[in-house]
Amino acid sequence: MTHAELNIGSSRQSWPFSKGLVVESLVTAGAPTEAAAALGRRIEQTVRRSKRSLISPDDLHALMVEQAREVLGEDMAARVRSQVPAFVDIIVHAKKGNLPFSRGVLARTLEDAGLSPPDAYATAWAVDLKLRRSGTAAIASDALDNLTEETLAERYGEHLRLTYRYLRENRGRLVVVGEDQDMPNTFSKGVLVQSMLAAGVAPDVARKVARITQRDLRGQEDRVVRRSQIREKVEALLTLEVGPDVSARYRLLRVIRRPPRPLVVLLGGVSGTGKSFLAAEVAYRLGITRVVSTDSIREVMRAMVSPALLPTLHASTFNAWEALVPPGVEVPTHPSKSQIMAGFRDQVGQVNVGLGAVVRRSVEEGTSVVLEGVHLVPGYLRADAFAGALVIPMLVTLPDESEHRRHFESRDEETAASRPMHRYMRYFREIRLMQDELEALAVRENVPMLDGLTLDESADQAVDVVLRQVMVGLTPEERLGLLGEDFEGLFSTPVKSYQG
Repeated sequence: MTHAELNIGSSRQSWPFSKGLVVESLVTAGAPTEAAAALGRRIEQTVRRSKRSLISPDDLHALMVEQAREVLGEDMAARVRSQVPAFVDIIVHAKKGNLPFSRGVLARTLEDAGLSPPDAYATAWAVDLKLRRSGTAAIASDALDNLTEETLAERYGEHLRLTYRYLRENRGRLVVVGEDQDMPNTFSKGVLVQSMLAAGVAPDVARKVARITQRDLRGQEDRVVRRSQIREKVEALLTLEVGPDVSARYRLLRVIRRPPRPLVVLLGGVSGTGKSFLAAEVAYRLGITRVVSTDSIREVMRAMVSPALLPTLHASTFNAWEALVPPGVEVPTHPSKSQIMAGFRDQVGQVNVGLGAVVRRSVEEGTSVVLEGVHLVPGYLRADAFAGALVIPMLVTLPDESEHRRHFESRDEETAASRPMHRYMRYFREIRLMQDELEALAVRENVPMLDGLTLDESADQAVDVVLRQVMVGLTPEERLGLLGEDFEGLFSTPVKSYQG
């Protein structure tokens, strides 16, 4: 059964309803994650039962307050009422006009101040939370800068606050425009450095090249440059500093950010291997804005199908086998590998129906996507089934059993036990057996394996795999048109696994 399309907004402007934004709003107000998820489902069901195809942000907000009061009490309802929900833009009053607040834009500015990409985004997120929890629906750009300074001082001390203020008071006027006359942007040395780091350039070299590029471009009288000028300048400097191979990688990475066909990056792996963090980092480096978890697809399917009909779907992958034990038969303490994999494969087969739909939608829209989750089993989603996309599968593994246990311990601390470690430890043997099977499938299907030990190393490995696979996947005509004759032999060596 498929639901009719539900949108938020008005007859003049609307956008698709997102339960995730409702849940995010409830969590922002202080609701526990599990309670917020359950309440989000309840709110969505209430709206759909009303058979409305369009709901205004104010009506949806009012419904959230009503449901929060009924389920979580008056105090929570008051907090939900006073905040700006995640599905409503916070407007920034700037000299150039009114613009919606963007965590991504603020994060890029914070990178220029010296923060790493994860820290920059975390700080931007913290600023967003302060605005929403305080009910600030609109803010002047100067006030937003002051709030950002305050947040930097709280998180990192006075040095970064003063650094940000210096950049704020001495913002450059170098304007970058695209070849297609799209909206201009201020040149960002931090973004340029990040693009070179993603191409494998050493940090010192990347900073040097970005500094020289910024200096030379600022010397132009009109102070308006095209992206192609920046790319040509960087490529020439990289060729001088580190050679043509790295320069070629940089060009290919720029192509990937606007690919001729959408990229579909598949990051599979069992629980606790760090897939979610890696997916976010890889998407950031490749300029992909859409990241989808197979767990979220499974949750949607669970809401539509009862446990009686598909019992394995309503279990975790590592204990789905229990749902296949016949009634009256005792559940074994130590299931066989065949029993574990039977339940796992049953659930994977069900979830892959939804995964295939997500990939087809991306192909139709021409939008790149990073998919991550345990259901992305090597050989199940085949590239030849999606001719309109460049499908790049990978498997994230943790060969070291002790390191795998430490991952669960870290996640338990970081999520305040919302995903309790004891449950995963109870099924740790099953999880490790599943990983063994996935590794064997990866070898058979020639799917690259990433060792998953550190985020930066795994991200470097994943980007390298994507670059190589894209080069192989492009047609000769696409390679020539996008890269030129000089790069015909780039990444001609086969893709490899990275397990040590």
